[in-house]
Amino acid sequence: MKHLISIFFLLFSWNLSAKVLDKIMAVIDDHIITLSQVNRIQSNLASRKNISPPIYSNENMTRDEIVDLVIRKYLIRDKLGEQGYIIGDSQVEAQVSATEKRLGLNREAMINFLTSNNLSYNEYFEIIRETIEFNIFNGRIIQPLITITDQEVKNLFYKENQGNTTFTFKYLLTDFYLESATPTQVNKFKKVLEKYQVNGILPEDFSSMQTNVLGNVTEDGLTPDLIRLLKKTGEGQFTTPIKINDAYHVFFVKKKDLVESEVFNQAKERIKMTIYAQKAQGMIKVWFKREGSRHYLKYFYERKDKK
Repeated sequence: MKHLISIFFLLFSWNLSAKVLDKIMAVIDDHIITLSQVNRIQSNLASRKNISPPIYSNENMTRDEIVDLVIRKYLIRDKLGEQGYIIGDSQVEAQVSATEKRLGLNREAMINFLTSNNLSYNEYFEIIRETIEFNIFNGRIIQPLITITDQEVKNLFYKENQGNTTFTFKYLLTDFYLESATPTQVNKFKKVLEKYQVNGILPEDFSSMQTNVLGNVTEDGLTPDLIRLLKKTGEGQFTTPIKINDAYHVFFVKKKDLVESEVFNQAKERIKMTIYAQKAQGMIKVWFKREGSRHYLKYFYERKDKK
């Protein structure tokens, strides 16, 4: 029995010594992140990106970013565990086998392919586990927090296609105009209307402003300058002032629809995915900051983002 205890302490001391010799970068709960671990990930980021772009989106990540990525992995794993999602080896193995079958590779050929890309099979196995976990995390935790309105989809579509002359629009507009406006009034015109929309207060020097509601306006008959101005103005926004005859006009775009609606419908899902990706990135950062505060987290080096 004494002999077994001696062996245990010998092994424990050796493991502790190895951790000390390998610089500790951070600790998250009972997980240690070492410099060699960070360097290894940094050395094969390009291969990791090819396998799992949602996680390893950048093949030129800094040391701080890699440390945070590892921390994020443990936070996700812990959260999924709380909700009963444990990604075991058998589930990962099933995914790996399905990939091999799809690529027409046996295990030996897969290992040779990974080695040629500076990845061990064990690393690949864990990347697949991380990817499964991240997809569940994204679908179960992040996605319910994000809403995408039809207006956001339309605005991005219009922004992407504002220079495309093949698209024509129809509008519901409110025309605000001033006759004999001074340069100062012209410069203030749009901001005055934006404030007026909120508080209903119109400055004294804009008391002569007139309005006109224009419904179902198509681009037929509009001047090229006004068409360009309306195309780059989103629904629910004011245009910049434009001079028409002797008056200065600002148009409020109450509604804006693409005449060639089939073009918009074809692009709708792609645009939704683009907006989701943008929102998810910000939401994930907020989630990790909040979730990280619930765990023991300590860095053992000077981070560039903390200077």
